[in-house]
Amino acid sequence: MSAEAYRAGSVAPEFGNAMPAPRVPSDAVAETAVDIISSLMRTQRMLSSHLNKAFSPYGVSWAGYEILQLLVHRHPISVLTLARELERHWTSIAHTVNGLERAGHVIRYRNPSYRRENLVEITDSGIEACTQVNEALAVTAAVCSPDDDTALALLTGLGAFEAELRRPRQNGARSVADPVGDRPM
Repeated sequence: MSAEAYRAGSVAPEFGNAMPAPRVPSDAVAETAVDIISSLMRTQRMLSSHLNKAFSPYGVSWAGYEILQLLVHRHPISVLTLARELERHWTSIAHTVNGLERAGHVIRYRNPSYRRENLVEITDSGIEACTQVNEALAVTAAVCSPDDDTALALLTGLGAFEAELRRPRQNGARSVADPVGDRPM
């Protein structure tokens, strides 16, 4: 692309020269929605950082904690069932299970009645780590949580927001929660 064409604005800039686009929404409601999403994402990253610091002494990430929580109550369980329950791709679950297995928190083995399936079971070390992480989570929650009234209002609002994201869309459009449609895992 020539410099003259670029300056004249007749040709789109290349990736290296791209400037951030101005916000598209023009009305206050749309801008507020964008601000809410941005704030949620920033808050999620900050909370994730706090939790990673709290969980790291026990060799568990948030994803690992979610798996251990399921395994404490239901075990053994297949990798695919874990993926469905946690609404994650099975390869992400398998990767996290690998880390938990290296830490000694779970064992993985072939299902004796269906050899194509891998089952995951929590170990005594995993139960102990889950208990310690629950305590660390309670401490982190106490530090990070707003007052009770604000927390209840946030929880109610976020629950409604999550329900809206999960709601199937009209006219064949897919929901945000299921961008690729229903597929068996």
